Amino acid sequence: MANKKQKKLKKDLSTVKGQLTKTEKKLAKAGDRAERWKKEAKAHKKSAVKAGTRADLLAEQLDEAAKALKSTPSEAEVEAASADEPGPAGQTPDGAGTPDESWSVVQLRAEARARGLTGMSRASKADLIDALR
Repeated sequence: MANKKQKKLKKDLSTVKGQLTKTEKKLAKAGDRAERWKKEAKAHKKSAVKAGTRADLLAEQLDEAAKALKSTPSEAEVEAASADEPGPAGQTPDGAGTPDESWSVVQLRAEARARGLTGMSRASKADLIDALR
């Protein structure tokens, strides 16, 4: 009878050892995943810090642009001033006319926007003039 108990105990011990081996492998895989996730989290945190810094910089630029916009004359003031003074060559006082070399790039881009042209934000002055003619 003791012999049967020993065989059963050996079998149980073998089963437990097998389960222990499986559990150790799972634990090792879980540890590897945890390390990978830690590295990814660190990289994401670093990226978030950079993005936050970039957002702060853009917010400052936006504030500066808003201040500059407040200090520029309103459209009504510009129209009143342009009615008294002749505009650039080829432009009538009401803003209509054919763009030419005397127009600034800012004026050309504004006219392109007013006409619904797209893709002009990086166009050169010559390209803008060609597109508006």
